[in-house]
Amino acid sequence: LMSGLSVEEIHSLSGIDMWFLRKLEGLVRFEEELLLSSGLDPGRLRRAKELGYSDRLLGTLTGKEESEVRKLRKSMGIVPSVKQIDTLSAEWPAVTNYLYLTYNGASDDIVPKQAKKCVVLGSGCYRIGSSVEFDWCCVNMALALKEKGIQEVIMVNYNPETVSTDYDILDKLYFDELSLERVLDIVDKESPDFVVVSVGGQIPNNLALQLATAGVRILGTAAEDIDRAEDRAKFSAELDVLQVPQPPWSRLESLEQAKGAARTLGYPVLIRPSYVLSGSSMKVTDNEGELEDYLKGAGGISSEHRVVMSKFIVDAREVEVDAVSDSKNVFIGAIIEHVEEAGIHSGDATMSIPSILIPGATKEKIRDYTRKIARQLRIRGPFNIQFLCKNGEVYVIECNVRSSRSMPFVSKTVGVNLMSLAADVFLGGTVEEGEAESRGYAVKAPQFSFMRLEGADPVTSVDMVSTGEVACFGKSFDEAFLKALMASGFKLPESSILLSTGPPKTKEYLLPTVRKLAGMGFELFATGGTAKFLEANRIKTTLLHWPLDGKEPNAATYLSHRKIDLVINIPKSFEEEELRNDYLIRRRAVEFGIPIITNPELAVALTAALGKSVPLGI
Repeated sequence: LMSGLSVEEIHSLSGIDMWFLRKLEGLVRFEEELLLSSGLDPGRLRRAKELGYSDRLLGTLTGKEESEVRKLRKSMGIVPSVKQIDTLSAEWPAVTNYLYLTYNGASDDIVPKQAKKCVVLGSGCYRIGSSVEFDWCCVNMALALKEKGIQEVIMVNYNPETVSTDYDILDKLYFDELSLERVLDIVDKESPDFVVVSVGGQIPNNLALQLATAGVRILGTAAEDIDRAEDRAKFSAELDVLQVPQPPWSRLESLEQAKGAARTLGYPVLIRPSYVLSGSSMKVTDNEGELEDYLKGAGGISSEHRVVMSKFIVDAREVEVDAVSDSKNVFIGAIIEHVEEAGIHSGDATMSIPSILIPGATKEKIRDYTRKIARQLRIRGPFNIQFLCKNGEVYVIECNVRSSRSMPFVSKTVGVNLMSLAADVFLGGTVEEGEAESRGYAVKAPQFSFMRLEGADPVTSVDMVSTGEVACFGKSFDEAFLKALMASGFKLPESSILLSTGPPKTKEYLLPTVRKLAGMGFELFATGGTAKFLEANRIKTTLLHWPLDGKEPNAATYLSHRKIDLVINIPKSFEEEELRNDYLIRRRAVEFGIPIITNPELAVALTAALGKSVPLGI
């Protein structure tokens, strides 16, 4: 439309209904008129808002800041109306707490009450990186605030699948976008005493500084302290002040400076933008070519939110702490250990409470650093810190000054609702200095939807790809671990396993595990390099040729005929053909519903649990 094609031509080419194309044409013509005009007069500005243009987009089109457009339209009396959603389709009178804002209305359907009230910003749509775990935090925080004396709790969320948007949970619900403009509009209408930004994940947390600048009172950790944690460069500087260890790091200003920093730090390096969720835009690079491709591509170096490069520490364990602080006292909900080594996003990792391999002296360092960081950042409310542990040393990766996706898991495992503790702190209370104890073992396992994503490679890394998670309890780690795997849809192997165990280092690491599998009576199949290595170590396997070889017996054929119960395929970074064959094996396993493990530590844990004949009690 913008390049001059007519609605009729587009309809002929695309098949899109003319009605929709006419609507789009109207927007294009309005923008053309706006760009040719001398400015935003009241009529044109009101029309723009009725058409759905945000203040930010109008600022982009007219060369103004978002705040300038907001100030201008408010001075002209152009503000949205509050409307109720009619849940009964006008068949009977409906009095509901479902609300939304619109510029296509002349009056408000409700008059806000004079009461002590709080707005909780929700988690938005369910997506990779943010799902029901953050909604649990939102709902439990809202209910706790009600119990502790807040007369009216208002939720802002736009996902009808969430519990936070159920009709009987909260006093009011605004089905509206979690943008700065819309939140400020709701604050203008409702005049709340406080706004909670720290329980809905990254989207509301990212609004903290802007909301505070606009005069909104943030409940919990101050916005400038949230920024000190979220801004990678500022947070790394704070750790240096505390003399708390972290991987060596450098702030990135340009591509050439990034190359120099990587040479100084030594590859591999991890590039970490600020204010992101689920490892989004993070990248581990192994050489200068990968670094240049990343920084010239989707990653880039942002002037708005700083990018930091840090040394990627290999062969380290990752540990997380979920806690609540009142800026002085810190209550640790749990120290959570990842089964996989560091390099797998926490949302994709298999996690255990209590920890399984971390020694007591290392855990004491973790507790000490957790408390030092909470006090330095003046944290008031929930927070999560991620650590690396190697050879008795502990390094800090990051601190999220908000609820984490593991807080429901922790709260249910230790029997302490961390949101209720955080609500106490929000309202001026304190927490007890201490740490909860787990009731037995609990393991959280990820769920993936690779089958629904055409061509997706079922490999995990620093960027989150799981679409859900489950948690199970047991009297031992092995029991909880097997239950969690089964609950996530992982079918335990019965007779046959295909092995492709990656580079030489991983082959050596997995050798004792493969011996155990052979001793347990599994029929072992292997691809070329793995078969030779195992034969040299006196382990009998049946050779399966690579998919691209076209020879039989072929790995692809065996997978297609479901002659394999489990695939253990460890990715490697050698020649392109081998990478392609590895991918084809993994993808074929996904397409035929065969469980696949791509992480060596997970393979070790599964084999150990299977070898103990754990009574699952299910």
